[in-house]
Amino acid sequence: MQHSRVTSKGQTTIPGKIRKALRIKPGDKLEYLVEGDHATIRVHPGTRSLKGALASKKGKGMSFAQIREAAAEAARGRDDVR
Repeated sequence: MQHSRVTSKGQTTIPGKIRKALRIKPGDKLEYLVEGDHATIRVHPGTRSLKGALASKKGKGMSFAQIREAAAEAARGRDDVR
């Protein structure tokens, strides 16, 4: 079982094996769920859930303004853009 110490400021270092297993990178946000005397830690899916979202070729050749307009049209329920 891995362990770490808590500093006087409430900070700790997540052991390297744990960071590697959870693929925790600098800047990641962590979520904590406390149940009784146990805590569950998980990586917040925020930015990870966007991975690959911009890899689509759908907007290739469009300006940023055109992409924003297409997104606004899609949000309004119209798929007839470009």
